[in-house]
Amino acid sequence: MGSIPAKETEFIDGLPFFGGRLWIDLLNTTMFSGEDFRDLIASPERFSAWLAAAGMASDITASGSTDGTEVRGLREQLRSAVDLFRIGAPPPAALINAINQKLAQVSVRLLLEKSANGFRFVERFDAGEAGPCGVIAADFARFICEAEPERLRRCSNPACTMVFYDTSKNKTRRWCTMTICGNRDKVARFRARQSGHAA
Repeated sequence: MGSIPAKETEFIDGLPFFGGRLWIDLLNTTMFSGEDFRDLIASPERFSAWLAAAGMASDITASGSTDGTEVRGLREQLRSAVDLFRIGAPPPAALINAINQKLAQVSVRLLLEKSANGFRFVERFDAGEAGPCGVIAADFARFICEAEPERLRRCSNPACTMVFYDTSKNKTRRWCTMTICGNRDKVARFRARQSGHAA
């Protein structure tokens, strides 16, 4: 199954990976700034780069879409769930149906493997004909069943459209990333204090 590389990073190959879940990172491949819209996986090359960064490069099959059209379509369906989760409402039936259609094409092999500390139970994921959409659908389905939807947040920067899953202990994460939006806020507050002292 595709997953974000274990190293702590916010961007891989210029693509954002700070959402905390794969399906959320997919949502963050679009950016809105005023009237300007950017799709970070619009070209087949950028889509391939995103798949590789997400650990899903091997999940494209001969029958799967290699240009990203299917994944971008799923992304737009998933977008509808964010605000619903935030108010405690269930996702729309059409989205659940789309997720179930993708999950029906996925297979999972269960294995018991020897590890350094004994044994571990492993799920080997085969996205099959669903390709990357199957991996993303499985991540979304797990989120619905296992996560705390009230931890799903939009960045506090009003100019930012990024979404993230707040895993902080006290549920107070405000920024998509401290290195960009969090830092901008700190700088703005510092400048406001400095201009107040100068007056």
